[in-house]
Amino acid sequence: MKKYISFFIFLFGFTPLFSQDKVDSLFKEINKWQKKTGVAADTNLYNIYYQLGKIFQNSNPDTAIYYLDKSIVYAKQQNDKLKEGESIRNQGWCFYIKGNSEKAIQYYNQVLTIVEVEDGKERKKEKVKQLQAATIINIGTVYHNKGDYSKALDNYFKALKINEELGNKQYQAVNLSNIGLVYSNQDDDSKALEYYFKALKINEEIGNKQYQAAILGNIGVIYKKQGDNSNALDNYLKALEITEEIGDKYTQAINLGNIGAIYENQKNYSEASKYYFKSLKINEETGNKSSQAISLGNIGKVYIRQHKYKEAGQYIQQAIDLGEELGIIYHLKNFYQYQTSVYYLTGNYKGAFEAYQKHIMYRDSVFSEENQKAAVQKEMQFEFDKKEALQQAEQEKKDALAKEELAKQRMQRNGFIGGFILMLALTVVVYRNYRNKKKANDIISQQKKEVEQQKDKVEKAHDELAEKNREILDSITYAKRIQSAILPPQKLVKEYLPTSFILYKPKDIVAGDFYWMEQKGDTLLFAAADCTGHGVPGAMVSVVCNHALNRSVREYDLHEPGKILDKTRELVIEEFEKSEDEVKDGMDISLCGLNLKTNTLTWSGANNPLWVIKKGDTEVEEIKANKQPIGKYVAPEPFDTHTIQLEKGDSIYIFTDGYQDQFGGEKGKKFKAKNMRELIFSLQNQPMDNQREAIDTAFEEWKMDHEQVDDVCVIGVRI
Repeated sequence: MKKYISFFIFLFGFTPLFSQDKVDSLFKEINKWQKKTGVAADTNLYNIYYQLGKIFQNSNPDTAIYYLDKSIVYAKQQNDKLKEGESIRNQGWCFYIKGNSEKAIQYYNQVLTIVEVEDGKERKKEKVKQLQAATIINIGTVYHNKGDYSKALDNYFKALKINEELGNKQYQAVNLSNIGLVYSNQDDDSKALEYYFKALKINEEIGNKQYQAAILGNIGVIYKKQGDNSNALDNYLKALEITEEIGDKYTQAINLGNIGAIYENQKNYSEASKYYFKSLKINEETGNKSSQAISLGNIGKVYIRQHKYKEAGQYIQQAIDLGEELGIIYHLKNFYQYQTSVYYLTGNYKGAFEAYQKHIMYRDSVFSEENQKAAVQKEMQFEFDKKEALQQAEQEKKDALAKEELAKQRMQRNGFIGGFILMLALTVVVYRNYRNKKKANDIISQQKKEVEQQKDKVEKAHDELAEKNREILDSITYAKRIQSAILPPQKLVKEYLPTSFILYKPKDIVAGDFYWMEQKGDTLLFAAADCTGHGVPGAMVSVVCNHALNRSVREYDLHEPGKILDKTRELVIEEFEKSEDEVKDGMDISLCGLNLKTNTLTWSGANNPLWVIKKGDTEVEEIKANKQPIGKYVAPEPFDTHTIQLEKGDSIYIFTDGYQDQFGGEKGKKFKAKNMRELIFSLQNQPMDNQREAIDTAFEEWKMDHEQVDDVCVIGVRI
């Protein structure tokens, strides 16, 4: 599989750590102030209920919503829109933790409406801006978790701009961390680390340990992605130490999961499972559904590694159910990739194909070109706005200095009127020249900037194309691993057929050709098969046909080649008829059954023949196949079974049509069956391994600079 990363989800709100003593103390305060009336009572009761809501918002969001409702009552009694908005914002976070994104957005927008009204008043202007920025961060968090990175970045940069204006270091660090996480989700590791280290530096300056731990965990994730397990584990352990010190269960759970991922990467699956289960337990206690889904997916993944496919399937399905409920598409792409493996390894090829389609759908959504472009555009817009603000401030400073200088000159005009007039004239000339020069420089700078932007766009387009090509190649390479799993290993082939060879040369990374082997009592069944097409489409058909051959022998207990092909054809047609579209794909095959005790050979073929060379013969004997494929055919007939008694020293050859159909030579023509037959006959005095090397060399020399036209599979066996 491509990646096994437990991504660190950053905490986007400031939450007091749970303390039972603190809770008990607050309840005592409630009893004290409920007996009183007036502004002081309302103010204190608001503060108490608000603190209770903050304490419970991650561990028990329903309880938090109840206490925050109470706080809103007292905020309204004081007609304090800021307090009301802060409580509603925290309720929005509670709905986010519960997995109700739409409700969270609704509450956050309600806060922005309230602060917009309050912003019309001069009083509390800074606090209004702080609440506005915090709410915009929360909105960005919801979109971030849904995979809408364009909207997430839009909100993060808006909030960052406000917090830089306010000089609010704490919230600047939060925004920088969030932006870093977006780049991490999009695999832009260098950009992610740039923002994470900025955020870490600020949190170290202000002494915010809770967020230091969170960012250290995020940095650890990046190092793990890059294969630097030592640095990753170092950051995770630092983060875990801080979370245990301050009692931050939320971040502690994530660090436990990340440490589990390191052990998994080191193939220490028992330790990995232990940490994943610890993480899951804390996430269940705190009600964090998003992190629960990640933990369940990680546990399922480890079970796959341990070949415990039943347990893996159960945990992965739970992860998918939670992920679909929450709409966390980044993690769903991983969950469906894990499910693809479980289905394939347990023989559920239809389920594997459907799960893989889901994986591709979510993967493409996460890494869409629109998200990539939006990330860059938002950063450029932020930098532009920042520079524009600096230029405006600089110009205002220059204007103020100019006014001051002008005032001094006026005070001296009685004594220096003549000189002043001359100086003024000179100043006008110099200023005009300066302005013209500045205008020309601005034009040159703008043109330079436009050229650089065009260059950056071209380079970015090239990088994006290279990334897409890499993703496609990764998917096809993954498919090759799946297809390779259905081929019998060379060790097994040599165990049953010690004097044999297999020449297997796919045209592309994956192939429509495959070779097959199965033992049935004293009979060894083996075949060379050619499915419709080559590359990815051919590979998909080969999986279906291989499965049908296995079922014919294992499930229906058949050992006669002709009857095996009859049943295989029936199963293949049955599988393809499940599709709403008409599927005409199928397979040509040459199938042998060799009795290992008596050397009696039974054989049947669909379009592909059998060649037999008996010891002392002067030519190759060809046994012709039935002229019909394994698949839909106009007039299908039962496949014939031929019986041949072989003696020691006899040789047999089965193959697909790729070798003889290859274009090459000086005139660019096909190699043809006649030349292939003569080549094989000329090699009869050679050991089988030497024959394979000679046949392969002849193919490459014939092909020369021509493209390989089809998959190649040739099997030779000497008795």
